[in-house]
Amino acid sequence: MKVFITGLAAITLSSCLKQSIPDAMLGIKNASKVTATLSYNIKGAVVTMSVNDADNQNPNYFTLGCGKYQGYYGLDGLSDAGEMSFEFYTDSLTTGRYVYPGSYGDMYFSTFNGEAEYVHAPTDSLSFTITSYSNGHISGYFSGALTPLVSASTLNNIYGDPGSVLITNGSFKNVPVFY
Repeated sequence: MKVFITGLAAITLSSCLKQSIPDAMLGIKNASKVTATLSYNIKGAVVTMSVNDADNQNPNYFTLGCGKYQGYYGLDGLSDAGEMSFEFYTDSLTTGRYVYPGSYGDMYFSTFNGEAEYVHAPTDSLSFTITSYSNGHISGYFSGALTPLVSASTLNNIYGDPGSVLITNGSFKNVPVFY
């Protein structure tokens, strides 16, 4: 009978805990789950990406995150509308403005409804500003003017009208940085 009462007491008391018994035994603290978001306007449409519990993504295959690579950081996101990618060419990511002008050479940024968009022409550029970098998460805003890729080729790609794709109202919040 004592074993039954002890077991019943353990079950009752464990239901009052703020974390599970296995988590408590492993020393895992209840951490609030962070939601990462990214949104922007492109060609009159709004693209939004959101990942609940963003810190628990695979750091090698994430839906929305920023990875550290040799010589740069890459902010990448995937959604039903397409994907986006921006490279911060720095060894030490900090708050501030990062600009990629067309004079640097072609850089892929986004695929929207099956069409790839690039920084390509001299008048193109993409600007990301990190306003907050704390607890391993970045937040900020971005905008740019891009050129659509009309046809990919092994010799010469064919691009559309330079600067014809505007990226406006871009924002990102609580995007995890994976090292």
